[in-house]
Amino acid sequence: MKKILFITIIALIGVSFSANAGMKLKLRSDLSKGNTATFGDHNFESNMQLKLPAELAPSGKMELLKGLFLIGLMLDVSFPIGTDFSNFAGTGFSGHAFVAYMVARSIMLTLSSGYIKFGDKDSEIEGGSFSESWSHSQIPILFGLNYLFNMKGALRAYLGFALGLFILSDTYTYTFLNNTDEQSESNSKFGIVPRVGLLYMTAAIILSLEVTYSLIFHKAEVEGSSNLAHLGILFGVMFALGR
Repeated sequence: MKKILFITIIALIGVSFSANAGMKLKLRSDLSKGNTATFGDHNFESNMQLKLPAELAPSGKMELLKGLFLIGLMLDVSFPIGTDFSNFAGTGFSGHAFVAYMVARSIMLTLSSGYIKFGDKDSEIEGGSFSESWSHSQIPILFGLNYLFNMKGALRAYLGFALGLFILSDTYTYTFLNNTDEQSESNSKFGIVPRVGLLYMTAAIILSLEVTYSLIFHKAEVEGSSNLAHLGILFGVMFALGR
């Protein structure tokens, strides 16, 4: 009985080794044909690949996704428009700070504030007995919206519109026979600013170029004068928050 049991155990061990060797040979044969093992109906190799959503896949540039906050700085060159304004003010230079929020991938809300200092202009009566100098500056506080167009690559064009307050400061200096008198005044006026621009997105920052037309509902006291208006060219940079 023991002899029969011993022979049976030896036979089972031999069968196990034979089956294992057959499985290994079959697996190697499969691998040599370039096939991959499968689990159910899913390919093991494809299951091991990491597939990121299109919005999260690395693209080498920043993506303007819904819910993104941006902060930025812009430098501006402004040109007075209209005879009334351009006769008394020269080219202006300014700086602006702003915060933006992406309501959607194509809609950006903006809140900005800046300071624009226009060049002084002097006028003098013939003979030099009387001269006048006018200094003008503005502080715009604007709320706006930009609509961004879908474009291939790193460029995004947009159209925008902003409105808000312009705090106007004027200083008049009069000189008559070597006697000087200076007067200053400040006003807050409503204004609108249509704009068009272009964004260039890199992996870390966004560069911007914008052209604006600022129309301020404020007229000089002289009869027939027009509202203040100026054309601005702005260069800026934006940084994303919480990326």
